[in-house]
Amino acid sequence: MNDTHRGNLALRLACAIACATAGTLSQAQDASGGQSTQLEEIIVTAQKREQNLQKVPVAVTALSSDTLEKFRVTGINDISGLAPNFQIITQGIQSIPIVSIRGIASGVSDSAVDPKIGLYLDGVYIGRSVGAIFDIADIERVEVLRGPQGTLFGRNATGGAISLVTAAPSGEFHLRQDVSAGNFDAWRTRTTLDLPAWGNLALKFTYMHDEQEGTMRNLIGGGHIDLRQRDPRLGVQKYADKLGGREVDAYMVAARWQANDTFTVDYRYDYTDSETVGFPNQQIGIIDGSALAGMMGLIHSLQPAYGGITNMSPKRLGRIASATSVQPMTVEGHNLTLSWDLAEGINLKSISAYRKLDQDPNIFDLASTGGWKFSDAQLQALLLGNFNAIFDPANAPGPNDSFFSLLTARSMEQRQFSQELQFTMTRERYDLVAGLFYFDEKSPELDTLGIMEPVTNGVVVPAWYDSIFGSGTTELEARNESRAVYAQATWHATERLDLTAGIRYTQDDRETRLVRIAAATGSTLQPGTYKDDFSKTNYTLIADYWVNPDVMVYAKLATGYVSGGIMSGIPYQPEELESWEAGIKSQFFDNRLRVNAAAFFMDYTDLQVQTFVDGSQRFDNAGEAEVKGLELEVDAVPMDGLTLGGSFGWTDYEFKKYILPPPDGDIAHEAHPAWTPKRSLRLSAQYDFPAFAWGGNAFMRLDGRYRSRSEVGVRFTHDPDIDRVTYSKAHWIVDARAGVAEIPLGKTALSISAWAKNLLNEDDVIVFGATVINQMVSYAPERTYGIDLTIRM
Repeated sequence: MNDTHRGNLALRLACAIACATAGTLSQAQDASGGQSTQLEEIIVTAQKREQNLQKVPVAVTALSSDTLEKFRVTGINDISGLAPNFQIITQGIQSIPIVSIRGIASGVSDSAVDPKIGLYLDGVYIGRSVGAIFDIADIERVEVLRGPQGTLFGRNATGGAISLVTAAPSGEFHLRQDVSAGNFDAWRTRTTLDLPAWGNLALKFTYMHDEQEGTMRNLIGGGHIDLRQRDPRLGVQKYADKLGGREVDAYMVAARWQANDTFTVDYRYDYTDSETVGFPNQQIGIIDGSALAGMMGLIHSLQPAYGGITNMSPKRLGRIASATSVQPMTVEGHNLTLSWDLAEGINLKSISAYRKLDQDPNIFDLASTGGWKFSDAQLQALLLGNFNAIFDPANAPGPNDSFFSLLTARSMEQRQFSQELQFTMTRERYDLVAGLFYFDEKSPELDTLGIMEPVTNGVVVPAWYDSIFGSGTTELEARNESRAVYAQATWHATERLDLTAGIRYTQDDRETRLVRIAAATGSTLQPGTYKDDFSKTNYTLIADYWVNPDVMVYAKLATGYVSGGIMSGIPYQPEELESWEAGIKSQFFDNRLRVNAAAFFMDYTDLQVQTFVDGSQRFDNAGEAEVKGLELEVDAVPMDGLTLGGSFGWTDYEFKKYILPPPDGDIAHEAHPAWTPKRSLRLSAQYDFPAFAWGGNAFMRLDGRYRSRSEVGVRFTHDPDIDRVTYSKAHWIVDARAGVAEIPLGKTALSISAWAKNLLNEDDVIVFGATVINQMVSYAPERTYGIDLTIRM
């Protein structure tokens, strides 16, 4: 990681304050200090048109800019747990998130596999899980839609969708400077400049820098591995000095041209340049009974003699040896939205978008054996059964020799273009939303997998035994096209009863071009171009009834699907879901109390199951499941200044069929969903003290998020020593924040607060699951704390 941004904290804070308060100001931004007296009204676009949250018959949690600030959301991963039955888990490789909604998890990194949770930025679909958790400089609102969204949002949203909305320019001068400093040398700054309108044109600029040193020292940091004999493009990779760190620069430009009263042009450009280092993982054991167990056990037993570092412990280690590099990635996007008001209540909108992602070559130590030592000569002797040669001092590993059991090196690109036309009509007796959608994606990637691989004097040298273990390089390019047409109409049958019906037809064309493939002996897969196409029709039926002006009940039937694809040259079919949901939305006491609840049942068919056949990864439609659950959200202002909030989620996920290749067969009786706690709970409380006589007001806030035990693999290993840490135990994550807001400083307003995340320093386990060799555990970040400073003008 780059050290040029680090320096004296006091000097940096002083500089930020000086820069923000310099110059002549036209007007200070209105202060938001004082005590809250009711809940804020939130506008959402969950049905492709602006509506009050309480009037939408959909299970959706909306987080306004004010709410995001209260929870101190600085990245998309911070919204985890803020909605019921909703989790975002950052894996060891930070750029590949796991998103789970109602038991449906998404997070496979392969270009040939689509995510099961839709992510949208200003109405634009983000096509890949890799890079999906990128930092956006200026998020105004987040909407978490739970349950299948197949009609309006399309494919790959069976679990739900996350919609991010960025802030539009206001046409008035505003300047905001945010500065934050914390432990682990964390430093974050964000500058937002909203310019006065120039004629009909308004502009807004935002820049953000966010960095944090790694949380764990890498015992082999500064070392390197030369992969050029595997592929020259992979180069020489340096091991990171610390693990779990990040350095991010993000920019956003927003422009709005109001051509006339009926035509608006919005353009947004976002750019994120990040360097992250994977969260450290450590070994907890070798998989007994695996084909390589005996071999791994022997190599492990020799490590003390050679000075190897095993990283093996059932408890969290303070430092480890990991052959992991910095993972550089850039994400860039353009969005052009044209909006025409054709007549009163009739609008036509065009959303054209181009996005690109580039991930430079990097390595990740999947099995956490980068500190082991074993030579090429010893491995050859072991495979040939010459055990005397294994212990011959002449064959012992040299000082720059090492060994890893499972290491991945990869680089990838992704380019996507999407075009959507939306037509909306609002009439006294009905509302209509209809549209056309087109999506085109190209994603080349280069993946090198090293299994049981000696490193001779820092160099990986291809050897005859690579084909035995499946080591080598795979190069492919995925090309995906999707076309869809949709319509959804709501009939206001009476003053209280609305009936909604929607339908969407989608055509997917998939193509995977395998340039070269490395797989174990026995694989029949050959380089070539593999194609397939799929089509699917989804529908939605909703009835909602207003019991009184403050209480609405609804029932919903919806379908969704995840697109089929091609993995290792073999096509697999779409995954389908049918969902029934009933809910209530209510608010009472002059909007001081809001209660929303939902119950759901989902029937999953043709579940896409990941398997390994002849050393090649495959997806088969070999599963069925039923999911049922409950969700409750409550927000209240019981007294002036005091805001309480909470949510509860319960999910019961049961596999009905889960077929793996022989000899396993159907393991539905022992399979369990990954990343799906049966119960989740959030409790929040904030008290805003009365404003001081000189202006400004103090506040205190406490947030707690609870997750019951959740498994992190589909099945147990049946090894008690390993199985006891193959799950994330039930735990609370407690965050706290306190400060003084809107302190008047002339024509500026200053806010300052202290915060802590994971206040109790809870060990939250993230487990990758058993490889064919060993079991690894990764822990979530430790307690972090710091100070935030904000100046508005």
